[in-house]
Amino acid sequence: MTRFVRSPGALSRRVGGEVLLAAPGRGDIDRLSDSAGAVWSLLDEPRTMPAVVGSLSEAYGIAPERIAADVEALVDDLVRRGWVEEIAAGDG
Repeated sequence: MTRFVRSPGALSRRVGGEVLLAAPGRGDIDRLSDSAGAVWSLLDEPRTMPAVVGSLSEAYGIAPERIAADVEALVDDLVRRGWVEEIAAGDG
């Protein structure tokens, strides 16, 4: 099963309720809201999508089916922007 993890080159800092993301050699900085920052925090180690959704569901007391689509969309966007990487089953 595919797992997701922060990209090694991504630098992050929590400022107030946001997480700021930057990388050496990149001129852009992304800001993650508090809820998106919670996903970012979980991706400090490789996790499957169901594990991320399950952790958030438990932490916030929300049914997994109510948040799964939003979490998947966020992680897909972070992958597209280069902040998160996919690790295929069997990889490190």
